[in-house]
Amino acid sequence: MRLPWALHAGQPAWVPPLLADQRRQLDPRRGEYFRAGNSGALWLARRDGRVVGRIAAFRNEAHLRSHADGAGFFGFFECVDDAVVARRLLAVAEEWLRHAGLDRARGPANFNIQEEAGVLLDAFDLQPMLGMTWTPPYYRTLLEQAGYAPCRDLRVYRTDWATERPEQAERLMRVARLVEQRGDVVVRNLDLRQLERESRHLATVFAEAWHDNWGHVPISAAEFLELYQRYQTFLVPELVYLAEVGGEPAGAFVAMPDLNVPIKAIDGRLWPLGWWKLLRARKKITRYRAMMMGVRPQYRRLGLPLIFITRCREELRRRGATLLELSWVLDDNVEIISSVERLGARQVQTLRLYEKSLSRKDSPSAAAEHPF
Repeated sequence: MRLPWALHAGQPAWVPPLLADQRRQLDPRRGEYFRAGNSGALWLARRDGRVVGRIAAFRNEAHLRSHADGAGFFGFFECVDDAVVARRLLAVAEEWLRHAGLDRARGPANFNIQEEAGVLLDAFDLQPMLGMTWTPPYYRTLLEQAGYAPCRDLRVYRTDWATERPEQAERLMRVARLVEQRGDVVVRNLDLRQLERESRHLATVFAEAWHDNWGHVPISAAEFLELYQRYQTFLVPELVYLAEVGGEPAGAFVAMPDLNVPIKAIDGRLWPLGWWKLLRARKKITRYRAMMMGVRPQYRRLGLPLIFITRCREELRRRGATLLELSWVLDDNVEIISSVERLGARQVQTLRLYEKSLSRKDSPSAAAEHPF
């Protein structure tokens, strides 16, 4: 887990992982991924006694139930700039995925594409927000040299008040107010007293709104509750919007403060003083990330995203925020891309997922057996 410090500590944009969080994620007894019945394996690469790389492989049962595409994932990939080390790490993961009954390797993605995913193609000087990743330029080359082909691109959009167009923002707010005047449309904030009900709402919207999205994996109500428990100290109910039409769940929007700002300041370590510093810093964060925005298909003509974005914009301005990120957006999601660009957001970064067929035998077992 400490390998990224050795590789990236000198990079201004890199944000260290929160070690306590990563220990829990990778613990088969405590991690949500493993407790849900999924499987995985992890490896380190050593040369002359020094760790020079790491990788994990995952068989995600929820993904396979949703897509039946035979895809497994490799993730938590970190490596020195050495094609031999990268090829051997990837070969070991590929062999494990083959034995797990899978026929393609996809990644990098930590458990699935809804966690930290992709390698950066550009804007390496941009500090990632909570839940997003930073990788050095050479990771792309390492994957391509190992036979991986581009799979999908993930776009990152950002907007700030200094660059927005006031006349456009005002026009969108007028439209949003008209939508809200419909008697059967209700958009409200998260009710912390009714978390089980709210989790069911989020699960319903997430399952249907993203059903046709490439790589989508449903999140159950129980998993949403776990996510709340994970982030409850930092969640802002005023930035979670739940839409109902005639009393039925219709849409949802979730924005979070960018915890990467204080996590970077504490160098990813909660003890002995990291927790205290994290709690002190939470009210000073001025960067936010919109992590979820979706509308069930039958309600998509109502303009609910306009309500979500305008309410979020007003709340963030009230809080003195300076920046809102909308990430990530699939490169073929024309509807969302059009919406966020109309709202004045601009694409600032691109991440790429790679994929490789596992049908060819590249003698990975030899790579696994021989040390560096």
